[in-house]
Amino acid sequence: MVIVIRKSDKGGLRGSRPRLLFGCERGGHHKTTSKVTYSDPEKRARMTGTKKCGCPFALKGQKLTNNDDWSLKVICAIHNHPAADTLEGHAYAGRLSVEENLLLVDMSKSLVRPKNILTTLKQRDPQNVTIMKTIYNTRHRYRVRERAGRSQMQQLLGNLTEYGYNEWHRACENTDTVKDLFWTHPKSIELLRTFPNVLIMDCTYKTNRYCLPLLEIVGVTSTNLTFCAAIVYLQYEREDNYIWALSRLQHLIDGFEQPKVIVTDRELALMKAVENVFPRARHLLCRWHISRNVLAKCKKIFDSNEKWDKFITSWSILVLSPTKDEYMNHLANLEIEFSTHPEAIAYVKEHWLNPYKERFVAAWTDTCMHFGNLTSNRYCV
Repeated sequence: MVIVIRKSDKGGLRGSRPRLLFGCERGGHHKTTSKVTYSDPEKRARMTGTKKCGCPFALKGQKLTNNDDWSLKVICAIHNHPAADTLEGHAYAGRLSVEENLLLVDMSKSLVRPKNILTTLKQRDPQNVTIMKTIYNTRHRYRVRERAGRSQMQQLLGNLTEYGYNEWHRACENTDTVKDLFWTHPKSIELLRTFPNVLIMDCTYKTNRYCLPLLEIVGVTSTNLTFCAAIVYLQYEREDNYIWALSRLQHLIDGFEQPKVIVTDRELALMKAVENVFPRARHLLCRWHISRNVLAKCKKIFDSNEKWDKFITSWSILVLSPTKDEYMNHLANLEIEFSTHPEAIAYVKEHWLNPYKERFVAAWTDTCMHFGNLTSNRYCV
């Protein structure tokens, strides 16, 4: 059982003495703020998920007049619910101390996941009965206090300035609403100017709560380590938005060596923007994304896994052809061996080989210095 202070009176008015009213934490009833009402109490309880059940248990404490002692009177000694087996999950027992709150905030700033924060707190104090909900609620309260009435975009721009990032943004003419935001760190600019040879660009969509496209631009060092060159939030995945973003990037290295190789997936708007802003760079397509597309479109054409395995193996050999002559031989073998599956042959030729073979087949890509970076997927770099 968890007993809490329900009311308190410090006294002093007309000689009244300090008083405290104690009750069970499950006393009273949940007051919903929802506009939807339910006449059935059980249905309402299921919707709110509250622990309150109107427990009548109550104690009254009052300070004595002659000394610092207190008297305690039992008003109701009955609980209308079974005793809990553990204190875990109880809001009052799971409250964080000042030190634990500070630790949680520091770990949140370091982008530590909530489950790892909870594990750390329990390792530091084996008696800790905090639950995951407490971690999320504390993080939320901290973020609300930190914003201090500012919008999340204002908070982001403020943080970028506070931590020394370089940022550019452009807004809608009529509303001043930020539509595109580009930022990078001075250390990233330094690395970019030192290692400009290979850039990898990947735009993800619907991976954040605002469903905004996120363009990540990654560089590669001489030891084949990757670094984040820039991050861009875009309003749309359109050529104009990409050109604006890449123009900001080009401005950072203006007067320095320009990128020699740029790797992207087959995002047509991004491909056109790369050709517009970096016309001298060799533009390669991500082999990983191409393989995913071939898998999605062609596997269903084959009636057995054995035939599909043979096809995808032949396709991989074709992509890795070291010379143009070997490429032509492997292509001819592919067409002969899988002549019974013309849909698969037509797909790989019309969608990939004919228009883009120079961007992903080894016979052509190996003529430029890409340092083995042939995918825009960070986990495959």
